[in-house]
Amino acid sequence: MTKKSKFFATLLLTGWPIMFSCGAPKSDDAASDLKIVGGSTVSASLYSNYFQSIASLRYTGQHFCGGTLIAANKVLTAAHCLHDFTASEIKNQITVTLGSSRLNSASGAQTFNVASYKIDSRYDPTTTQYDVAVITLSGNSTIPPAPLNTSPSLPAAGGTVYTAGWGSTSEGGDVNTALKYTSVAVVSNADCTKAYGSGIYAGNICAYTKGTDSCQGDSGGPLYTYDGKKLTLVGIVSWGQGCAEPGFPGVYTRISSFNPLSM
Repeated sequence: MTKKSKFFATLLLTGWPIMFSCGAPKSDDAASDLKIVGGSTVSASLYSNYFQSIASLRYTGQHFCGGTLIAANKVLTAAHCLHDFTASEIKNQITVTLGSSRLNSASGAQTFNVASYKIDSRYDPTTTQYDVAVITLSGNSTIPPAPLNTSPSLPAAGGTVYTAGWGSTSEGGDVNTALKYTSVAVVSNADCTKAYGSGIYAGNICAYTKGTDSCQGDSGGPLYTYDGKKLTLVGIVSWGQGCAEPGFPGVYTRISSFNPLSM
């Protein structure tokens, strides 16, 4: 069971770029992006309209995990992104950057220190259950936070969801400097259990589409639904068997099973 851990600072968004193109086939430009397990680069317009709430968590300036702005001063991420750091390291050496789709660009970027943080007390690093953490920023971001899903019936099995980040474009690879996204299909927890066994629980969402997946460096980042107007945060990138391995879904933390705004 290979987790999409902090030690690989890259995101792997590879998939069919149909999210805002009504099912149109890939363009040649999109096809050229298939370095990252099936994804597309987030354009400037997509970023400004939909993806600004995605955060880059950085340790001594280097991206290691993703996150999502859920309130002006709150970023939601995965517990395993913070678990192995000391409290001193988190507060003094980790920063959170919002406002730029490129890791190497300062244009529009808002960078904050960690004022405080909370890891779910039930988090189990052995099973990766309750893989939730909330960072309180040292100031307020001007970026609109992502809306949170509160319905336990969503997303439904078979539905399309979207993930994004700067993670690896291949299993064990390097981070991608440009933000990318992909679409995957929700798999029922019953079917996900067939792949992984009893480690899957009610607080998980599983998603799988052949040839595309999140990967190392995407941990803590978002899983969204799209209603034709807006993205709603339904999950957090948590773990999986490798990246885009046939028959093994990506595993996400289910937002509706928690109340992150109260953490």
